[in-house]
Order: sequence, then structure tokens, then C-alpha cells
Amino acid sequence: MKKMKNIQYYLIFVALIFIGCSDQEVTEVGPKPKNILVLGNSITWCPPTPEVGWNNAWGMAASEPSKDFISQLRAKLQVESPEIVLKGVNVFPFERGFDNFDFAAYDSLLDFKPDIIVIRYGENVDASTVESDNLKIASLNFMNYFFEDRPSKVIVTTTFWNNAITNDQLRRLAAEQNWELVELSDLGDYQENMAIGKFDNVGVATHPGDLGMERIANRIFSGLKKYIK
Repeated sequence: MKKMKNIQYYLIFVALIFIGCSDQEVTEVGPKPKNILVLGNSITWCPPTPEVGWNNAWGMAASEPSKDFISQLRAKLQVESPEIVLKGVNVFPFERGFDNFDFAAYDSLLDFKPDIIVIRYGENVDASTVESDNLKIASLNFMNYFFEDRPSKVIVTTTFWNNAITNDQLRRLAAEQNWELVELSDLGDYQENMAIGKFDNVGVATHPGDLGMERIANRIFSGLKKYIK
């Protein structure tokens, strides 16, 4: 395994394309959740972007739709319960403007009424805009917007490419709200988890390849288990 060095700093500026566990067990008893919403970025879903050599419409940079982490996670969840519906959306605009964001931009998703939300964003957050608790507070407000008065069940992941400032706020958010934390940042240290050699554009090629997507799906699925068992 060849370790990647300092790639996180390069990616924040080059790859701006649309592009864990608490120590307290959940004991509530009720029906299995049916609707799971993943709030992500290009790793979750990216439209065709020919100018960088990405001509697909699924999670960048999986080789085919079934190989992105959303598809792999959906397959795992439906083995547990065929009634589970998993929806993944790209919330790049929130990442870039979280400090003063109009959540009404996502009103079209409110009818989905998620039982669980997965926070799978952060790679496109400009670290220079993160201060005090602003990202943590904005993310909490984002969750409250979707859940309204319903109980919130949330999985929080760290970023694929390590971003210490962003991850600090995501980890503290999970800890303070007693939400499940899934660590991913170690995956971005290794080329084997990327699509190196598959694309000419470095911003695309350093996105998760098929193996990276599989590992992301596996880790998120492990985090979701306590909510769906």
C-alpha cells in the first residue's frame, strides 16, 4: 500500500466538483426504519462533468452504478429489510455555504421524511470558513430542518480525505448529540481506495474507486446496524 501524503490540502482546491460509535446503546423498541437519507457530495452522486472527464451519473469515481457506495449500501440494507428505502443526495451547496444557508433549497426532500440521516459530507468545506462551532451548529440545524419534531437518528462520518478542522466539528457533533460516528478518513490515505490510473483528472482519480466505495459502504452499514436490527 502506497500512502498518500498531503492530498487532502490539494483536493480541497483542485476537486471542487459537485463533487463511529457512541458508548451508549440504543434501547428503544419500534418498527425498523424505512427511509434513510444520505446527505453527501460527489462521492455520493455526481452528474456528468465532461470538462474533467467524468461522464457518468453516480458516485464518483466508481466504475459502474452498482459499485458506488450508495448502491452497495442499499443492497446490504435491503437484505436486512426489503422495505428500507435509501436515498442519496449531493449537498455540495451546503458544504460551500453552510454558515449562511437557506435550507429551503432542499424543501423537495421533506416529503421523504427520513427515519435516519447519514451525514456523509465535509470534503468540500473550505477549512478557512470553519471557526468556533459554526459547522457543527449548521449541521445540527440541517438535521432539525429535516426531522422537524420527529426523533432524530443520525450517522455522522468523517471525511474521506482527512480534514482535521472539519472532522473535529463532525466528531464533536456526534458526541454531543449521542449520534453514531463512522470514521472514514484513514481510507483516503491509501491509493488502493482511489481510482488512480482510471481518470486523467487528478480530482476525479483521487475519489474513491470500487474498493474504496465498498469499504465506505461496509463502515456505514456497520454504523446503521443498531438502528435497523
